[in-house]
Amino acid sequence: MMLLTGLLASCADSSGNQEDTASGDGPAVTKFTMAKGTLAMKAVESVDDMNKDKWVLEMEKRTNTDIQIQLIPHKDFGEKISLLFAGGELPDVLVGNTTPTANSMKGAVEAGLFMPLEDLLETHGQNLLKTIPKEVWDSVTYNGHIYSIPQYLSVQSRRATFIRSDLLEKAGVEAPKTIDDLLPVLRAFKKIGVEQPFGFRENFKYADFILGAYDVLPYSTMYEKQGDEIVPKFFDSENMMKALEIYKAMYDEGLMAQDFATITGAMWTKNRDAGKVGIYNANANQLGTYQSELSLAVPEGKLEMIASPTGPDGKGGMMLYSNTLEQAYLNAKLDKTKAEGIVKFFDYMATEEGAKFFTFGIEGEDYTVENGEIKYNAPTDEEGRLSEQRRDWLWLIKDNAYNKEKLPFEPKGVEMLKGFETILPSEGRAGFFFTPELDSYLQYPDLAPNFDEPSKFILGHMIKMIYGTENISDWPKVIEEWRASGGNEIIKEATERYNNKEGVQIGPDAHVE
Repeated sequence: MMLLTGLLASCADSSGNQEDTASGDGPAVTKFTMAKGTLAMKAVESVDDMNKDKWVLEMEKRTNTDIQIQLIPHKDFGEKISLLFAGGELPDVLVGNTTPTANSMKGAVEAGLFMPLEDLLETHGQNLLKTIPKEVWDSVTYNGHIYSIPQYLSVQSRRATFIRSDLLEKAGVEAPKTIDDLLPVLRAFKKIGVEQPFGFRENFKYADFILGAYDVLPYSTMYEKQGDEIVPKFFDSENMMKALEIYKAMYDEGLMAQDFATITGAMWTKNRDAGKVGIYNANANQLGTYQSELSLAVPEGKLEMIASPTGPDGKGGMMLYSNTLEQAYLNAKLDKTKAEGIVKFFDYMATEEGAKFFTFGIEGEDYTVENGEIKYNAPTDEEGRLSEQRRDWLWLIKDNAYNKEKLPFEPKGVEMLKGFETILPSEGRAGFFFTPELDSYLQYPDLAPNFDEPSKFILGHMIKMIYGTENISDWPKVIEEWRASGGNEIIKEATERYNNKEGVQIGPDAHVE
């Protein structure tokens, strides 16, 4: 596997003036480097050499390209990107997961490291322009220029609640419908020997539907109006303390791992696939994959997507995503010919032929067409599933919520489709959020939340209260400390941005009076 350790050296030659090589008498092949995160996918991180992967070679043949893919380990993604910016040696294409207006990307965009794309898209990316919704293009536009080619999400409530329905049957209980139902179900799981009834993961990642039920998710898109101020939702002390009491009860009663604060994504995955977890949050489109992994360890295990337990206001779920995820930035030093070739490469992904390739593979090998209908030979072993996942990972430009064409062929596909159409559109939280991000975050980084993680300051207090080294009843004091540590400046900027209508977006739970 070639990770980013080799990227800086290889990028030294990728100033954008690398010559294309001729392919016999045919059109010139576009050669370029592309750095992309592994997304913590076993299918990607376990491969010996991504550049020799079957799907990479087939993709290059279909798009007349020769790509040197550099993998960025998911756990180090932010640090490695910062190193790239600091070193000034960027790949030809950088695939990131933030928009040009995010603080992590804005400086590089303003410094001219990336190429404005609107003219190239007009001449060589018509399929992209037709496929990707206008509001998504708007989200990657900064100072009047499009700076990235984005994925898009047709359903913004992307994360769901999964539960082991075989454990429900064994314990003789029903899935929790409200947050008050949760602890009794977890206790029933514990009685029948489930090691981790609730699947907690560090930083509350994929373990936060409880915070969502009380509408106190402490993230960057979660601000609300209280009086004359725009404040973080964790300012709702009453509901924040109720949510923390549930986490503390789970810890005290052994309903989640005792070392919960240090459960990494890899550890969480291992426990989940081994059948040790009863209920957890996950990306909804992974239901079939996780069922397959569970079945290897627990053949009778049955995984089900349920509506997230609702809170006092009758709503629930996790944070709503923005309308885009991964996106491709082009190095500003690229020459015109190479830039055109790269835009054509991404444009292929938005064609009908491209969608069919990335969805089903190669006709005659992976699928056939009979009477106009696709007959897909879905992989049945782990090697085949990992190969299929790599093909999907390569498909950057797509609706990353779900693939309606492929779901019917996947394990749990019909159930997933039903979830996307009937469960997820009714849940999820969002408040005020800001694009560009608040500048005051740069001055007070320990107070700055991420899209799906609390700030370092807030996280520390939440963990201490669950462990019992701080009293949950002292949460109002935490807010006052947060204010005194720089939070007042964040609130001041957020409120001014709201009053002046400067880059403020309003979600359904912003509580506008």
